[in-house]
Amino acid sequence: MIGHVISGRYVVQAVVGTGGMAVVYRAFDKKKNRIVAIKVLRPEYESDEEFVRRFSREAEAASKVSHENIVNMLDVGIDGDMRYIVMEYVDGQTLKEMIRQRGTIHPDTAIRMAIRILAAVDHAHRNGIVHRDIKPQNIMVDNQGRVKVADFGIARLKASQATTTEEGSNGSVLGSVHYFSPEQARGEVADEKSDLYSVGVVMYEMLTGRVPFDGETSVSVALKHVSEEPKSMRDHQEGISKALDEVVMRALCKDASKRYQTAAEMAADLRKSISHPQGGFVVYPKDPEEIEREKEERRKKRARDRKKLKRTVIACGVAAVVLLVAGGIWYFLNTSNTYVMPDLIGQEQLLAQDALERLGGTSELEYAYSEDYEEGIVIAQSRRMGGRVRTSAQVTLTVSLGTRWYYMYDCVGQSLEEATESLKALGVETVDALYVESDAPVGTVIAVSPEADTTQAKDTPVIFTVSGQRILMPDLSGMPLENAQALLEADGLALGSVTEEAAPDAQPRTVVGQSVSPGEALMVGTTVDITICQGQETLYYPASKLSVVVPLNGSDVLLTMTAPSGQVQEVYHGVLNAGTYRIALSSPESGDHTVQITMDGVEMETQTVSFE
Repeated sequence: MIGHVISGRYVVQAVVGTGGMAVVYRAFDKKKNRIVAIKVLRPEYESDEEFVRRFSREAEAASKVSHENIVNMLDVGIDGDMRYIVMEYVDGQTLKEMIRQRGTIHPDTAIRMAIRILAAVDHAHRNGIVHRDIKPQNIMVDNQGRVKVADFGIARLKASQATTTEEGSNGSVLGSVHYFSPEQARGEVADEKSDLYSVGVVMYEMLTGRVPFDGETSVSVALKHVSEEPKSMRDHQEGISKALDEVVMRALCKDASKRYQTAAEMAADLRKSISHPQGGFVVYPKDPEEIEREKEERRKKRARDRKKLKRTVIACGVAAVVLLVAGGIWYFLNTSNTYVMPDLIGQEQLLAQDALERLGGTSELEYAYSEDYEEGIVIAQSRRMGGRVRTSAQVTLTVSLGTRWYYMYDCVGQSLEEATESLKALGVETVDALYVESDAPVGTVIAVSPEADTTQAKDTPVIFTVSGQRILMPDLSGMPLENAQALLEADGLALGSVTEEAAPDAQPRTVVGQSVSPGEALMVGTTVDITICQGQETLYYPASKLSVVVPLNGSDVLLTMTAPSGQVQEVYHGVLNAGTYRIALSSPESGDHTVQITMDGVEMETQTVSFE
């Protein structure tokens, strides 16, 4: 097959993996000019209906998912008698190979990787697909540490009635017995909770270097899944927190009803294990017998309470009438222009604000990191639930920024722009660069602080040490501010502070001074302060900043302003997340201006703003 061109498009370069029913090749896509992976059904199975059906089902399952943590399908086809699936090529290794190399994986790293695995599993489940074969051999880790779940070869659409013990022409059971759930081992239908059991087995192996159950035969291993309890990971490996052990043990419950019911639920407890390593927060669902006993106790208590109430009703009747009249008067005097504060914790920010507005209230937003709530969810409110709030009072809602923690990967060797964009995408607040002379290509990251392969807080500043070079400072004298800034940036320098001073012999807003003398050698990336001649233009301002409400994350917001003279100018253009923003405006003209607000190419509203 090496050198063969499939469908006139894919040039086969090398074998990268083999399986029971298919071979995976690295290939070059001539049409898209990229490297891809091609899974080809083995020739001996082309006439086997069972294997063809399984291969087609993998293609169908893969076509229904597209996620950053899933090896995504790019194409599917038949070339003559050859059936194939084209997937993105992951340049890295399997999680199984990583475990073999390292022995064990540090708990912080294992948690971060497991959360990404669960994100992929959650996406598949939401699209009606149960993977049924989650194992380290089917999880890829690329050279940047990104995790991707692969191989939907025995995945089952939830509408299907197929079981996990379908047999092919050779009578072999599908899946991998060391990662089976108990119900899979018993030949029952696998569901989402079966995948979560397999994720628990994968985490057990990542953290301890061994699977929870092993044996001389597949049958003996399957029986252990059904009947034996796994040993605590802390018995095998030091450094595993009690909280992390409790999370994995719940995932490995024999009773599927007591496991995590969704991937998101398991991921939430994994995040919590970072901030609460002492544990104690993992809660198992109650048995039907326990629920029934509690119901019976409540029924008995209600019966006793009814007897007590009957004895006191008559004595309290007159007092109740008096209190009712007094309470009615108090209520009338104190509840006008008020509303009962709802419980907004756990709601999405926009829904919470809308709920307050419908009650007549107003809100302001604060933001904070949270290990218990996803980004954009309300985690606190300044007024207690059930209390009465005046419509004139403002309620402060605290909104989650998501987890405070992220995994610092190794950025050394990347360009400064690529490394900065990667960290900003992870939510890092501050990224700075320190340029030094080096033999590495200019603009290449040669060191990073904090160190790579550690868990860091998003509000901890990251400093890149970058390979730079020395250049000669240009002469900016007499240049307009915009031209001076463009020249600095073209030379790899940064514009610092800009101050104004009177200069009778200079044109307004042209450079009359610079912090570094012309001709002086300085390092790329150095910040240069400049002084410009004061402008003569008079500016007018509105009484308050313009308030803009953005309903959706990632909205492209454009503000254009029309002055009384008819002059139109763009006053703001950028991508904003959901929230309320206050935009400062100024104009060389006084009077009423018209501001048009456009979001994602759609005109949302027009406001009239008076400048004085």
